[in-house]
Amino acid sequence: MIDDFGRFWNAYPRKASVVSARQAWAIAITKSEPEVIIQGAQRLADDPNRDAQFTPSPANWLAGERWLDDPLPPRKLSPTEAIESDLARAKVRDQLERERSAAVAKEFEEAKAKAVPIPPEIKAELLAKWAQEAYPEP
Repeated sequence: MIDDFGRFWNAYPRKASVVSARQAWAIAITKSEPEVIIQGAQRLADDPNRDAQFTPSPANWLAGERWLDDPLPPRKLSPTEAIESDLARAKVRDQLERERSAAVAKEFEEAKAKAVPIPPEIKAELLAKWAQEAYPEP
């Protein structure tokens, strides 16, 4: 069975100096519930704005009570990341548009199947009325 420190260690995104981290953990759990600290570590690990090279060591993170921190501010994407992000969003939009178009086409086909044909004389009358409204005489 994994103890609370083990759960923290598994959640924290940077593995460095386990001895220092364990010592900092012992102090941190006197200031906050272990579950709150573990959730903070998981939020950090899941934060899309976290840059791995700037992730603090676990001991420093614990000593600074960083589990109380707000989410990281959005970071500027590299040109490659920006292109990949735009492409991913475009793929999602495309898929949603395809699904919407398929639903509209299905709805149209169902309505077409239920439609009652208009007799030619009524069709001609409606078309004439439309033409008069669309193109009034000067």
